[in-house]
Amino acid sequence: MRKLVLSMVQSVDGYINGPGGEPLIPEWSSDLDQWTFDMIERFDTLLYGRAAWQEMAAFWPNAETNPDTPEPQRKLARFMNRSWKIVFSRTLQNTKAWANSDLANDSISNVVSRLRESPGKDMVIFAGASFAQEAMRADVVDELWLLTVPLLFGHETRLFEGHGLRSGLTLSEVRQMDTGAVSTRYVRTRPS
Repeated sequence: MRKLVLSMVQSVDGYINGPGGEPLIPEWSSDLDQWTFDMIERFDTLLYGRAAWQEMAAFWPNAETNPDTPEPQRKLARFMNRSWKIVFSRTLQNTKAWANSDLANDSISNVVSRLRESPGKDMVIFAGASFAQEAMRADVVDELWLLTVPLLFGHETRLFEGHGLRSGLTLSEVRQMDTGAVSTRYVRTRPS
């Protein structure tokens, strides 16, 4: 059965963006490249809320062909552009801005439930705190992959604020990156 992973970059104090909404972008390095390649191997379906999808759709299609994009990031761009993307939105009219994107026609719980039973690799959410919190509230997230960068942001958008879900986690991997960031992976503990 396919799993849904929530994979996000956060500051040490738990924020995914800073004052003014600037994104938290990790420092690129050989370790981050490997972290990215692990993700590329594991997933083939990306789930988004509207705002995060629109941000990504404005960047990734051009990143793949931009000669200024370093090769590791170009490889990530190829993955992003070729993967199936499902957008959960009540206001978005179409998904023509980014290839292989479809609008969800049901709740996240129902869509994820159907996808779990379909063939393919695992699914991932890796942008959008509001949508991540919605997925947590819907209790559809199976694993958390967190890349914690050595920064304190102090305020703006917290990743795990307001989801209301109390859940046990089992640490499955921890790795220190060459930039000082720490990658941790947790599996949700569900009652049998």
